[in-house]
Amino acid sequence: MRRKNTTSEMMMAYIAEALVLLMQHKPYTSITIGEITEKAGVNRSTYYRHFETKEAIIRFYLDAIMNEYLDKFKKKSGAVYKDYMSIMFDTFYSHKNALLAIHKAGLSLQLLEILMKHFHFDEIELHAPLIQQFKASYHIGGIYNNMLLWFSHDMKETPLEMTRIAMSYKPDKAVTLFNMV
Repeated sequence: MRRKNTTSEMMMAYIAEALVLLMQHKPYTSITIGEITEKAGVNRSTYYRHFETKEAIIRFYLDAIMNEYLDKFKKKSGAVYKDYMSIMFDTFYSHKNALLAIHKAGLSLQLLEILMKHFHFDEIELHAPLIQQFKASYHIGGIYNNMLLWFSHDMKETPLEMTRIAMSYKPDKAVTLFNMV
């Protein structure tokens, strides 16, 4: 069934959802564009209009998760650092099956790119004092590496446990997206 009356963003989301669903049952490298478009209910031309590679779909999917997290965080009035971490882990956990499929396919590096984008690391690198650059890099790397470790544990730790762990080693005056929101 082909989809009609949809926006570009919706089409991209259908394609991303189709790929991560397929990845949960089939090796990433053997998934074809035809399978993705069939599962998504879109034409091949729609795929090529929006994505150049399957990795671009993964980045789109991870970017959508980060945007979902940011939307939830921004709606939380009076948020503190613990909320920043808790909402992040809760949001990622709600995509557990897809994230584990992405990780098992060896595509977790795409998450680092998305974190750097959302932390505006390129702007920090260009304009911030050197110490601020290192603090931002340290924080992004910490989140990324903790996510990788969590994924390697099949996300068995609950978001609450992950928040407690993150809070146990939070450095004072950490440079975080929390400070930038």
